[in-house]
Amino acid sequence: MQNCARRTISAGLICLVAFAACGAVEGQQQKMPVMVRGGGVGMGPISGVINVFVVDDDTEKPIAGAAVRVGPSAAAMPCSVNTDSTGLAIFDDKSCPRLKGPQSVTASADTYAPATWIGVNGTNLTMSLRASIRPTVETANVEGTIDKWASLPEPAMNHSTLAVILYSQTRDLGDRANEIAQAKRSVNAGILGNIDIPANVCVRNLLVDDCSWKMTTRIGRQAHYAVILDQDTKGTPNNDTDDTFSVIGWAVKTGLTFNAGQAATGEALALLTDAEMTTLTVAFASAPAGLDDVAALPLIDLGDDGRLVISTPRLEPMAPMARVPKTTGPLASGRYDVLGIAQDAKDKNQPATLTWLRGVNVASAVMVSRWLVPPSELAAAAGSYSFAPVVGANVHGADFEAINGSRLWSVTLFDNVTSFTLPGLSPDPLPAGMVRMKVSAIEIPGVDLNNIAFDDLANKLTRFSSNELVFTR
Repeated sequence: MQNCARRTISAGLICLVAFAACGAVEGQQQKMPVMVRGGGVGMGPISGVINVFVVDDDTEKPIAGAAVRVGPSAAAMPCSVNTDSTGLAIFDDKSCPRLKGPQSVTASADTYAPATWIGVNGTNLTMSLRASIRPTVETANVEGTIDKWASLPEPAMNHSTLAVILYSQTRDLGDRANEIAQAKRSVNAGILGNIDIPANVCVRNLLVDDCSWKMTTRIGRQAHYAVILDQDTKGTPNNDTDDTFSVIGWAVKTGLTFNAGQAATGEALALLTDAEMTTLTVAFASAPAGLDDVAALPLIDLGDDGRLVISTPRLEPMAPMARVPKTTGPLASGRYDVLGIAQDAKDKNQPATLTWLRGVNVASAVMVSRWLVPPSELAAAAGSYSFAPVVGANVHGADFEAINGSRLWSVTLFDNVTSFTLPGLSPDPLPAGMVRMKVSAIEIPGVDLNNIAFDDLANKLTRFSSNELVFTR
């Protein structure tokens, strides 16, 4: 029997994708425990049996001894079963009455943030819990240069040529492997002596000419690329606030694979010619009221090799054009996607909304034509939580976080209910003091909430919006 694909649902970064391959199974087979790999719902609707697997959100390993609770939050005697060594807890209507149709299910375990699913209606559930202390992201280290770096034009007075070397991101939004911090390296700056610069940057000016970059990268299949910039210091080298940057070139290398702990040297990124570049233009529909910072983020999706994120130059209504690599030569397997993003302000990312356009044709302007309004009227009082539903959303969710951003509790609402309470757990996962509640809404055309897998938004998600409320308990 085929398993479904991966990833958990959470309100800050909800990753939900319809997955039809787990279609209905008749008779007794429908009640057999089947893990939905990575998290999800299968074999719905519920009729007398629920099989709940509980797994680690990062490692996907089963969590033995997790407490699974079935029943409304206010239930005095909810059904409760601890998971076995395979992470499985089984409920049936002999020991747990009224197991028919949508249910509320909560999974919790020591050193993990609990998860609650409200209105879920599937015989086989796989719930992912996030550990309080998450495992270290596996990385590799790469050293290299840019082929023909010396052939680039000499920068003008008060200018520098910079190259920022990056790795393609995984198809998993929210993957920590996409946010690996880079080290520093020392370069000779002539009369200034040695200075430290980001290790994944090349620099060329009157004092420095160094393109021996180093990068800490993720593991697995990937591509590496460099965005080459002209930095205009405006004659104030000690003041970065007035600097401007213009893209003057790209370099790429595809077909790479790295293992954990690997150290690779001698990598050379190939410069792209101007003939290998094209112009992408984005047009924007008006964003929802109050979301004043509007931008677009082009992506080149290389399938299993990940996504090249084009964050420079910043595309916005007053500057909607950019030169981007053509999907030819080393990028021939790629397609263009565009993420439209609108948020409160450049320095305030909530509330926000995102529109994902896949497989766009850059021969004409790409239109970001519709937005999902962010959740509104967020409220928290006396243990009850609510918000106004978002028209067009298939699923809503809420993440409760500590002020430092660590997850405290994850809630997914499958049944359009937007007012809820949480079951009593001991110890209480929500501490006294300030707590952040992030509410999200997602739109996925054609989703079947009784048979879904939580994946990396690679295929189906079209729109996403979010908002947050900080309250005191």
